[in-house]
Amino acid sequence: MNQPTSDAPADLLADIQAQLMTDDERAAYHAQIKQDAYMRWLAFYYLGRREHSAQELRDKLLAKGCDAVRVEALLVEFAAEGYQSDTRMTAALIAAGVRKGHGRTRIWHDIKRHGLTTLHSARDIDDWMSKHAEFFAANDNATISPADSQDDTPPTAADTAASDAAKSDAANVDWLTLAVETRVKKFGASVPTTPKEKARQLRFLQYRGFDTSVCFDALQHDLDSLAAR
Repeated sequence: MNQPTSDAPADLLADIQAQLMTDDERAAYHAQIKQDAYMRWLAFYYLGRREHSAQELRDKLLAKGCDAVRVEALLVEFAAEGYQSDTRMTAALIAAGVRKGHGRTRIWHDIKRHGLTTLHSARDIDDWMSKHAEFFAANDNATISPADSQDDTPPTAADTAASDAAKSDAANVDWLTLAVETRVKKFGASVPTTPKEKARQLRFLQYRGFDTSVCFDALQHDLDSLAAR
């Protein structure tokens, strides 16, 4: 004999209430159930494609005609369950920006463009990364083999220290190094010598969103001199 689930009393009450409704009320009730199911499906569909900020998810659900009050309730639920996270979205955008060779200003504008309010300015990025280092660990996306997954040996103090160090390293960006690497990838290894070429490469680095001081310093280094400094 099947045991009743923990939701059985609530389901029974809902069924009783549905039986007491008029035909119009019952039709509206079932229509709302379908709409809620559709809203949840949409939310999971969007989040399954990529990370979304709460504002992005809100805008997309409202654009599909979902009820505003129910959308807000869903956002609260999804944040509590970890299905949606503005913190995780911010970390993903920062990591993507660094991989693309973007500076702090470009990354911050991208964060704002996605409707996030996790950062007040581009200057906050480094501090924010340090406080959320766990999102930038180098081994976050590592594949776990069956042998690894079966190893239940507790980590040693050295293992923990190494893990913390990896997270700390991943959360610290050397913006000058990134700027030089980005410049070299675009223009080659040589340091620009003519005013025209310096201006050209300076504009490129500024467009990439690097701080002005970083842009000027990057014009004076190639990869070898950068490693020797």
